[in-house]
Amino acid sequence: MGKSSLIDINSLINSKNKSSKNWYKYHFLFDKVSKLLGEKLKELGNNYDKILLLSADAGESLENTSKLTFTNLIFLSPYRNLLDKKKNQSNKILKVESYFENLPLKDEKFDLIISNLCINNISDRKRHLNELYQLLKVDGLFICNFFGENTMYELKNSLFATDEKLFNGAYMRLPVNLRMVDISDLLGQVGFKELVSEKISYKIYYKNIRKIFEDLKGIGENKILYNRKKSLMTNNYLNTLNNEYAKKFSDEDGLRLSCDVVSVSSWKNKII
Repeated sequence: MGKSSLIDINSLINSKNKSSKNWYKYHFLFDKVSKLLGEKLKELGNNYDKILLLSADAGESLENTSKLTFTNLIFLSPYRNLLDKKKNQSNKILKVESYFENLPLKDEKFDLIISNLCINNISDRKRHLNELYQLLKVDGLFICNFFGENTMYELKNSLFATDEKLFNGAYMRLPVNLRMVDISDLLGQVGFKELVSEKISYKIYYKNIRKIFEDLKGIGENKILYNRKKSLMTNNYLNTLNNEYAKKFSDEDGLRLSCDVVSVSSWKNKII
């Protein structure tokens, strides 16, 4: 993976693998999203021949997807330790360790492909979506879940404010969020049809800023960007950040942190 992307893939993989040790202490959001995925799959149909699941969790999404009727299911992830968290309950399920980009499945065709909370950290999203489109059978279903544009906006705002206060300039510390319209446009450009989008918003409350960073580390999402300024995260910085955050984004429940989860369903239809 080249450094044309802001995302440091190898550092992210290392962090996600380390997070596996205490994953179930911090996985609450991934657990919620996997249950929503399960509900969505019930609405869309139960019978598939071959399923491809790309996911950044430890099998929570697999647990819900495997309730479907299918012949074969591939669960693919670059996070080996998370892949190994849950043992296979069926010989119809195959776990594959691979990057989400440049998938080693060129000769495969799937009736259902699910991308669960991984497209945020993919650099060339159009190329990736085109790759998935080519892997999908005609009339196949694609479901893409991702963190939307308002996710952690309070933290980003407070980081910028703290940088300006202490350094008279801002550093990029978190990736740019994805907008629903941008992903929908890319899906349309690739060739997907009949797009259906929905968004669920969560508010999470914390006692202090250190608890927020503890949760991010707990799910392995704390070391994502190239050229991140490790030396700047001092006690003074964290205390100032906590104060800046509390000024704008706190109430009686504590520091507020937003999370948008967007789900887009689309189909590969026959060309007439």
